[in-house]
Amino acid sequence: MSIVFATTIDIDATPEQVWEVLSDFPAYGEWSNFSRVTGSPALGSKLKMRMPGFWFTSTVTQATPHEELRWSAKLFTAGLFLGEHDFTLIRKADGTTNVVNTETFSGSLTRPFEGLFARNHNEGGYATFNRALKSRVEGRTARSLQLAGNV
Repeated sequence: MSIVFATTIDIDATPEQVWEVLSDFPAYGEWSNFSRVTGSPALGSKLKMRMPGFWFTSTVTQATPHEELRWSAKLFTAGLFLGEHDFTLIRKADGTTNVVNTETFSGSLTRPFEGLFARNHNEGGYATFNRALKSRVEGRTARSLQLAGNV
C-alpha cells in the first residue's frame, strides 16, 4: 500500500535561489515547521530531523542542486514502513520556480497511520512548509535587490 500527498507552490525566484534556502538545513528552525535539521544535502547523508513532537533520522536519496532534493526514512525495513519526501524545482519560462513537494508513504505499517498522515496533509503541514519556503526565498530575494540598489 502507498499513500501519496503532493502540494505545489510558485516562488518568485530562480531554482538556484530556492535551492539555497531549501538546502540550508541549519536555518530550517528559523522559518519552517521543521524545528531542526542536521546533516548535509548530499547523496547518502544522514539527516536528523525534529518536527513538533518527535525526532527521526532520514537519508538523502537524491540531491541534484537547483532541481531535486529527496530523503527517506524507514522503520526497521522499507517493507514495514518507508516515508519518502521529495522536492522538485521546476524552472518556469518567466524565471520563477514551481516547487512540487511530495510525500510518499509505503509498507505494511502505512495503513495504521493513514489517518495521521492525512491529518497532517489536510491541516496544512505541507502547504505550511511551502508558504514558509516561499516567504523565506522571496524575502531574501527582495533584500538582495534592495542591497544592490535595484528597488
